[in-house]
Amino acid sequence: MPQNASREDFVRFIDYLGDKGLIAKATAASRRTAATKVLEVLSDEEALDVTSLDIDLLMSRFDNLNPRQYTPDSLQTYRSRLNKGLEDFRSYLDNPISFRPASASKPRKEPGNGQKKKSQKPESVVRQPDHPGTPAVELPNANVLPIPLRQNLTVRVFGLPFDLTKAEATKIANIILAHAMDG
Repeated sequence: MPQNASREDFVRFIDYLGDKGLIAKATAASRRTAATKVLEVLSDEEALDVTSLDIDLLMSRFDNLNPRQYTPDSLQTYRSRLNKGLEDFRSYLDNPISFRPASASKPRKEPGNGQKKKSQKPESVVRQPDHPGTPAVELPNANVLPIPLRQNLTVRVFGLPFDLTKAEATKIANIILAHAMDG
């Protein structure tokens, strides 16, 4: 069973995609809604690994447990949103370093006279503390790469450029390797 593949990890991943602009916030919100509603039919044990779910069986269970509450179109929409979210989640878990959302929409072209829009200064993000009593930390809006190392341990690398080159990634990897203990 893959680590960090639980229902809760999946929902946090969806939020991450929206928060970082990797998918539209509205898309992230709709995927989150579909995921939380459909995945609540899972037992605690089943919810430990959402990457290997049978979506057809899951949607059938969801429909049976919520009779006449959803139209066939709504169920199909939930299925599609859940499928797309899980595809991205599996892709991310397989290779977080080179992850790109498969379903990310392309930036829209600005209508008008061809003048470029003035760039806006990035907003700050207030990071909520992981532990009570730890103060919130204000971070610039930047790419954050969570790297699951072992159970209950995820390292987050902040400030990676979205256009990171292979040479730059190698340089970062070598610095991290220098900190590793033999064993």
